[in-house]
Amino acid sequence: MPQPIILPLALVALVLWLITRIRYTIDDRYVRVVLLGITLRRIALADIESVDTAIPLWNEHWCNTLWPWGRVVCIRRKTGLIRNFIISPANRDAFLQELKSKLGTTD
Repeated sequence: MPQPIILPLALVALVLWLITRIRYTIDDRYVRVVLLGITLRRIALADIESVDTAIPLWNEHWCNTLWPWGRVVCIRRKTGLIRNFIISPANRDAFLQELKSKLGTTD
């Protein structure tokens, strides 16, 4: 009887592994959410209103860990229905510093 459970367990393991493969990149125009080299989501730098480490109530999550607390970066967009965009880079402070330098802010 163990055969019917193998496929669901393998699927769960694959999804959990894929979550850990999500990466975040910043280029001259976008903050990108990348999975295995494929851009899943991008936010234009011109559309970013602010960046912070607080987690608002209503947001869009793109975390690469099951326990993102202490690593969360909230990107607040100027437009859109869901304006808060949550990511969890491995080194939050370095990511924030690089993003703020691209945005030209110094706070």
